[in-house]
Amino acid sequence: MTEASKSTTEHGGSLDSAVPAASSGKTSRAAWLSLATVGVGIMMVQLDGTVVVVANPAIAKDLDAGLNSLQWVMTGYLLVLAGLLIPAGTLVDRIGRKKGLLIGLVGFTIASVLCALSNTIELLIGARVLQGVFGAMMIPAALAVIKAAFPPEKLATAIGLFSGVTAVSLAGGPLLGGVMVEHLTWQWVFLINLPFGVLSVVMAVLFVRESRQEQPEPLDLPGGVALTLSIVSLVWALTHGQEDGWTSVRTLGYIGLSVVLLIVFVVVQRMRRFPMIPLELFRIRSLSVGCLLMVVTMFAFYAIIYYLNFFLQGLQGKSPMSASVALLPLTLTFIVSAPLGGWAVDRFGVKQSLAFGALCITGTSLLLLRLEGDSGVATVGPPLVLGGVGVGFMMVAATQAIVGSAPVQKAGTASGMQQSMSQLGSLLGTAVFGAFLAAFVNNRFAQDLREAFGGKGGQTVEQLADDKQVHKLIELGFPPSAQEALEKELTNAGMSAGQVKEFSATMTQAAHDTFLNGLHTVFLISAGVAVAAALLSLLVSNEDTKGDQMAAFL
Repeated sequence: MTEASKSTTEHGGSLDSAVPAASSGKTSRAAWLSLATVGVGIMMVQLDGTVVVVANPAIAKDLDAGLNSLQWVMTGYLLVLAGLLIPAGTLVDRIGRKKGLLIGLVGFTIASVLCALSNTIELLIGARVLQGVFGAMMIPAALAVIKAAFPPEKLATAIGLFSGVTAVSLAGGPLLGGVMVEHLTWQWVFLINLPFGVLSVVMAVLFVRESRQEQPEPLDLPGGVALTLSIVSLVWALTHGQEDGWTSVRTLGYIGLSVVLLIVFVVVQRMRRFPMIPLELFRIRSLSVGCLLMVVTMFAFYAIIYYLNFFLQGLQGKSPMSASVALLPLTLTFIVSAPLGGWAVDRFGVKQSLAFGALCITGTSLLLLRLEGDSGVATVGPPLVLGGVGVGFMMVAATQAIVGSAPVQKAGTASGMQQSMSQLGSLLGTAVFGAFLAAFVNNRFAQDLREAFGGKGGQTVEQLADDKQVHKLIELGFPPSAQEALEKELTNAGMSAGQVKEFSATMTQAAHDTFLNGLHTVFLISAGVAVAAALLSLLVSNEDTKGDQMAAFL
């Protein structure tokens, strides 16, 4: 047994027992209270992530911020959060999960108030970075608290309920944000965190038991720095690749830097007596496959929810609020399917739940191939319900595969890994499918436009066919605002009102046809990815996820 495993036996409810609290097989009242506590805290973080997007236009207007500055409100938060999740998860194993949770909760709440008090975009960006720091501490601490509190046979149920909180936030966040921005001010999307923060801190003090490594290991600073910079470099490349160009020196440079730093991290882990992530963890096959499946789950999920938003708001011209309502079949089903997925993992096993969820997502993607420009609830609703079931089952089962397979003393590290894989999957989903959609539009729109006009339209058609700005608008579904801008431009060019109306209608139809064909291909690829996930799930061992796999440390 390595030094790491010798020094890390622990008790989920105290600091001096070598027997995990979860080993009794009974679920205590304290465990359920701990779950309720971290649920309130995570709801604060998840709501914040969804409502801020709705508030961006109001923030830009009030703080006189340009698009580049506004992007940093999200990018700054995301870079710090993604980069620190695993190091922070390792830290909470050492200092104590309750202490880590409290630091995260208090810090995130204070940072939220600072966001609301910001009177310049620079101050707001700085406060958002602070939110990312403390969010990175809180999120893995929350899952680690659950891991330490629940017996292995009840862990999947707890994770399912925990994931249900994420679903509630996805469903309610955009609606809540829209109401606050419309009837109050943008500051309230941050101030709403204050009651959640205060409540969760009080509950954590009263109900959460401390648990940590019995003999805390020294921090792996070289490994932490290398891993953080590697993840930040990759996140930067993914979030800016569309703007800078995927084959640009800048994008490829950041990807290359990320790879080099990851290699450095692996070398450091092999050399350190107390590594941040013991590489022996990856000998647990279910944990390794679970990490990959978490990426795949979020990758496929964002192909559905992210790009379907462009269909609803762009092509169909719905408001953000109406689009959120149209997606409720998915998010509301997710609220139910996440706890149900936890039950299914307990009843049938992780492998079976993963395969079932992947097949549901496959069916969702295939059903969405029926989308047309005028599709309504009857066409969109059923696949979204099926998708909500699939995502709920896959997310819970993949989380169980990662966190459930890891030793209790590495609960924080495993939780950080799970959250990092989730972040990476969502970023890859938006980036990869975004790049594909852009390439599809660039290659297809000119042909669709010329065919729509049947050789008529002259120079105007040729200019629009190759206009890169028009292509970018088509990637967004060619929304009503783009159509209005086109009509204004045509009017200024001297066209009569009748000509403008006819030309705009033909151009819009061609743009929408191109977008829909590209979207159908995105869904087809998503279906293929989901099938691959179903096959990959067969590699998971149900036995690995039922308790601590200490054999990996022998």
